[in-house]
Amino acid sequence: MERSPRAAASFLPCFQRWAAVLIFVPVVSMSTRVMAQAVTSVRSVQVLGNRNPLEIEIEASDRLTPQAQVLTAPDRLVVDFPNTVPAAQLRNQILHRGDVKRVRVSLFAAKPPVTRVVFDLNGPQPYQVFPSGRTVIIKVGVAGAQTAALNPSSPSGPKLVNSNYPVHSVEIELAPVPPLSVSFKAGLLTISANRASLSDVLAAVQKRTGANIELAPGADQEKVVAEIGPASAPEVLSRLLNGSRFNFLILSSPNDPNILDRVILSARPDGAAPAYRPLQPLAQADENPQPEPPTEPQPPQAAPAPNPNPAQGRPQTIPPTDNLPD
Repeated sequence: MERSPRAAASFLPCFQRWAAVLIFVPVVSMSTRVMAQAVTSVRSVQVLGNRNPLEIEIEASDRLTPQAQVLTAPDRLVVDFPNTVPAAQLRNQILHRGDVKRVRVSLFAAKPPVTRVVFDLNGPQPYQVFPSGRTVIIKVGVAGAQTAALNPSSPSGPKLVNSNYPVHSVEIELAPVPPLSVSFKAGLLTISANRASLSDVLAAVQKRTGANIELAPGADQEKVVAEIGPASAPEVLSRLLNGSRFNFLILSSPNDPNILDRVILSARPDGAAPAYRPLQPLAQADENPQPEPPTEPQPPQAAPAPNPNPAQGRPQTIPPTDNLPD
């Protein structure tokens, strides 16, 4: 049986329309199933034992991303879970545990879906949120966490709380300051003392410089707090010992006045020592002293000749002038 060209032309558009409908229906049903599989289901909201503070565990079919905020009048803690729907078996729970009166679970928004968990409180309470994959643990009443209180006059309104990690206190120990530090570099001496004894300071100087230092009794009882140098060793020791309760003598090297040769300390009466400048020792001129020439004896002096007229050697007495004639 042959069809006319007019019948074949009318049949072609009808076939194209039915084919388009048959193709569109599977695509729509497949996209609906993909959307249903992408939505996470909140399966359980339960209290963990009789712990204090109160702990609530929320479990879902996939990873949860909590968003917490606090509201007032009345006081309540609100935790939203975007892109989730509550399971059909979830129910509200009346607790009266601590300052938590009850826990409510509901679908807050449908597009996109948002599951809301509300904690009704007796008053402002601290809380913490610990997300871990498909599980979220909420603690209400933990000291040191965010306080579930909001200033009603705040223009910003409720704020999200980021509590992914607990806060830990860290103790920092400062290194103790050494009581004594003495350095001698490039001919310059530096002394840093923090209540170190004078004998310890001078012993360290002697070790660093190689000078001969003679201590006096009581040097171990005097405490030194000073920051001196860098400078030449004689100058640093002069500044260190000025004002101490010891007499001191600082001798420099004969070849270089900046090189310390010898230090002598001796006890003295109470009172501050005057300022003292380092002295350079004399040249070795007194090692072989020359003997003084002997003095020649002087001849004895001659005795005075005797006076033949004794009267001449005596003073004459002048008589008074009252009895003389006119």
